[in-house]
Amino acid sequence: MKKIGFLAVLSLLLACDDGEFNVPSFDFDGLSIHNCGNTVFSKITSSGAESLILQISADNTDDVLFMTPLDSVLIRIQKSGANTMYYRIFDGSITNNYFCQEIPPSTPLVTTEWFGEGDLYLTNTITSDDKDGVPTEIENNLDSSIFGDNLPDDFDIDDIDGDGYPNYMDIDDDGDGKRTSEENFDIIDGELVLNENINEVDTDGDGIPNYLDADDDNDGIGSIEESKTDDTNNNTIPEYLDNLDKNPITAADPITNTYSKYYTMKFEFSTLSLYNETNTINYPDGYNYGTKTGTFPSTENPNPQAE
Repeated sequence: MKKIGFLAVLSLLLACDDGEFNVPSFDFDGLSIHNCGNTVFSKITSSGAESLILQISADNTDDVLFMTPLDSVLIRIQKSGANTMYYRIFDGSITNNYFCQEIPPSTPLVTTEWFGEGDLYLTNTITSDDKDGVPTEIENNLDSSIFGDNLPDDFDIDDIDGDGYPNYMDIDDDGDGKRTSEENFDIIDGELVLNENINEVDTDGDGIPNYLDADDDNDGIGSIEESKTDDTNNNTIPEYLDNLDKNPITAADPITNTYSKYYTMKFEFSTLSLYNETNTINYPDGYNYGTKTGTFPSTENPNPQAE
């Protein structure tokens, strides 16, 4: 709707213009936002001849800006100052690298330039996922009854192993030294079988899926104290899944928990005006510059006291 409003205003201006008003399209909807340097954001049309550039004063060293949750943070965009916006038309095609250079190349030339002024709001939403093969909605809605009635007082259904990482951010949910994503092997008719559905794998039949069970074969020896690969009795079943193979080892070191964080950063103007020496275009209802998304690895423990 905002785009249509702009085009309507633009049509009126073009109808009254003598041909010098050169704004070929101004169509940046759906285009990716790229960033260079510290905080220079740009969108370039498919022709490469038009660009919309935002430069804001914010620290983005090591992508810290993308890693920080933001809730409608106001940034005042002005022609002069630390926070600026430009709409440029070139006499040739540019690429995203154009804005990554301290001294832009002499060609192509900027033939038309508009400046922006308005109130820009940044909102950045961070979500996390361990990508362990178990959907987050399942990991966040476990039923503690599967663990029986004799649970310790400090038992947390959302953090089965109590290491501070919620299940949906924990690559080893039960803390048994085996990655959740790899606990999808079942024993069927005495043979080791791969089951694509981790939630269905319950080797000892106690109602607790292996990925939540600290003793997968119920032999009284924690899976963290049984080998994931050794098979002492040579029946093709690894010791941590074989209740006939009791050969405890030194407990494995905890797996370093590395999960993924995803950011969704929205750039939204509540008001915006574009102007050059002779013309001004107003967006009284605001303008949606776009949304930038990405991912980064993290080992940060949201509850370090539990470690």
